[in-house]
Amino acid sequence: MTAVAGTLAALSLLLAGWSYLVYPPLVRRLAARAPARAPAGGGAPSVEVVISAADEEKVIGARIENLLAQETPGPMSISVGCDGSADGTAAAARAAGGGRVRVVEFPARRGKASVLNDLVRASSAELLVFTDANTAFEPGAVRALAAAFTAPDVGAACGRLRFETPSGARGTPETVYWDRETALKEAEGALGVCLGANGGIYAARRELVLPLPPDTTSMDDFLIPVRVARSGRRVVFAGDAVAREDAARDAGAEASRRFRIGIGAGQVLRRERWLWLARSRPFLTLAFLSRKAARWLAPLAGLAAAVVALGSPALRPAGAAALAAAALLLAGAKWAPRNGLAGRLYYFGVINVALALGVAAGLAGYARPVWTRTARS
Repeated sequence: MTAVAGTLAALSLLLAGWSYLVYPPLVRRLAARAPARAPAGGGAPSVEVVISAADEEKVIGARIENLLAQETPGPMSISVGCDGSADGTAAAARAAGGGRVRVVEFPARRGKASVLNDLVRASSAELLVFTDANTAFEPGAVRALAAAFTAPDVGAACGRLRFETPSGARGTPETVYWDRETALKEAEGALGVCLGANGGIYAARRELVLPLPPDTTSMDDFLIPVRVARSGRRVVFAGDAVAREDAARDAGAEASRRFRIGIGAGQVLRRERWLWLARSRPFLTLAFLSRKAARWLAPLAGLAAAVVALGSPALRPAGAAALAAAALLLAGAKWAPRNGLAGRLYYFGVINVALALGVAAGLAGYARPVWTRTARS
């Protein structure tokens, strides 16, 4: 048990070190060497914005008004799928749309993946823009997304998502973490492998969007772009397409979201095994292994090391202390420090513990297609 626990702990440190310390400068260096691509000419594609909404009565009206204010080079339509909403989401969407928005009501709650599958299947637009009910696009966001597709080899594009803490709210270190993630997305986008789009703002050619497994948990913004990349098309970063969302209310709310993401990550690790094969798409595999798989598996390996250590007399105190610390991180998430180095370290710790538990659940076959949106500030 001692050797197994030590191996797992070393693996955890190795994966984390590679993903957080080695990979970022490596991918930036590779991106700097990537050939510049001049935008190609093209027509004005038709665009449809699709939203899966469940009990979003408070925000859906403002969201639709925000979308209707967008200017696009070609025709734009909006579709809202109400996923078993028990409130007035559908009525509010219709009132805000004034006949210009297609509202589809699904009587039973099935989950975001099933709703998106139905909306995509019914669409005839050339480009699909995926977003959330609690997101707001800046002026020109849809136009900037569409502009990325003037190059025929581009199959999907990820926009820039910015988290904001409303005045008077405490917020979390999420914005600092997200700024670093965005820099990596930009570098990966230059290589055409911007994996893991921002759920609040990304787009894809409709013909390349494959149906999502109905039990998919919170991973449409990964699965849709990565499957586009599998087809041989590039997935780029459209930095001028900007959306905004409120930051998580506290680390506890973010931990819940990370657990949900972890479930989806476990599903990806079980199902999308082609991503491990580097022969045909080396940059795609590098990005997946470095920024996704390594980050999903590092905390899980660390947690497993602590559990295994309980079976070793020499390491039992260390294993028990590590598990107790993980439990305390989760238990105190709502009251965690939010500022300074202490706040950042606590935030990083709690989201990784939650992620590890989610990945373990996903690998074990647990699915959670229906979920409640993360509480925001």
